Amino acid sequence: MKLLEFKNQGQNNPLAPVWRYFIFEASIENIDLKNLSKYLLKKEKDILKLKISNDGYTGLNNHTTTRHKQYNLFNFKHKEIDKLKKQIIKNHNEFIQALGLKLPKTLYGKCWYNIMNKNETIKAHAHSWNADTYLGGHFCVQCNNTSTYYINSINQLCDPTAYQSKNEEGKLTLFQNFIPHYTDKHKGDSKRITIAFDLAVVKINNNYIVLHEYSR
Repeated sequence: MKLLEFKNQGQNNPLAPVWRYFIFEASIENIDLKNLSKYLLKKEKDILKLKISNDGYTGLNNHTTTRHKQYNLFNFKHKEIDKLKKQIIKNHNEFIQALGLKLPKTLYGKCWYNIMNKNETIKAHAHSWNADTYLGGHFCVQCNNTSTYYINSINQLCDPTAYQSKNEEGKLTLFQNFIPHYTDKHKGDSKRITIAFDLAVVKINNNYIVLHEYSR
């Protein structure tokens, strides 16, 4: 695992900007990615029959992404998804404990997946920015020479700074859900398949399910 910290160099006056945020990366080795990618590609036809909700500011059009409010991948019955849920909980716990924070009473989550074709990209967007904002996540199932870029949420206009996270199959990334992020252009001939999710410590809406209850 890798815990990355980004922060400003201090303030010379009380009105200068302050930032401090974290990104967590881990390699997951016990998931059969070929089996999972085959399953997700097969399910794509069913997902595309659902009503389009919105693109989540990604710039994608007719995709599994644009139905993200109509399904929760965490509810799908598949052994590799079950493994992924366990790994998300495990790595969430390690992330929170590494920061010296208390684990929540309950961990909620919603999940969707992205299938990108050649020459497609995901535009800069953020998942949440309200008082209940917690963590977002990303898992690479099938990729070829692409990266996800996480933008400093304060310095994102005139001279934006971003952390380049190389997409690697089996890589799990957790990040504070207000951090804007985007991808570069997918230039491979095979489809780029990634799983995205939001985590919360309260039930935001009915799309969220309980992932884990923590004993006290």
